[in-house]
Amino acid sequence: MNISGLRAGKNSGYNTIDTNSSQYKAAARDFLENHRAAVAKMSPWEKMMYEMFGGEKAYMRNVMRMYNSDGDFVGPGGIVVPGMVATGIPESERHQIIDISEEARQKMFDETKRHFLQEYGVANGDTTKRSEVYREFQLSIPKEDRLKGTWTLGQYERAYHLAFYDAVKASDPNWELGMPFDRSILDSVTRESVDKALVKSGNNLVLPRKAIDVSA
Repeated sequence: MNISGLRAGKNSGYNTIDTNSSQYKAAARDFLENHRAAVAKMSPWEKMMYEMFGGEKAYMRNVMRMYNSDGDFVGPGGIVVPGMVATGIPESERHQIIDISEEARQKMFDETKRHFLQEYGVANGDTTKRSEVYREFQLSIPKEDRLKGTWTLGQYERAYHLAFYDAVKASDPNWELGMPFDRSILDSVTRESVDKALVKSGNNLVLPRKAIDVSA
């Protein structure tokens, strides 16, 4: 059987790969050692087939698709926002409170309220749009701030949910998550009132219980 036609020619662009690029170096750092170890265990037949279909260069070319030109992991199809991989980054560097724009806080407040009303306070991963809010926010700030910014925005999200919960509980002490309630109760809770009441404690933003006046 003549298999030479299945191989890419020596001068083909298929064989060209820039090993000095940030994209290649990142992919090699994360995958190449384990891949070579797996290749070393191949049978002669498996090794022949592996080389026939491009060998290490073909493998690396596929892996490199999960990284951008800066060497950031973006996953298959670019689903991961650059700068959002926490591997190797100490929690002390990721869990920091930084300034969040009023626009981003308002979008998180609005989505948290919408979801709270729709699901009667129950967190439902099938109906929430919080991921869209986070992704839009992450892409709006510098890459180096994205982990810290996401941590901080998460603190606001938690505080908004807690404020809504406390408001409904204050109106009806017998209310439990998942039970219907008067939607107008949440009209007394504003983003500004929650943000103003938040207290920084270490790397967290804490909402003192019953800090929001819901008597109006």
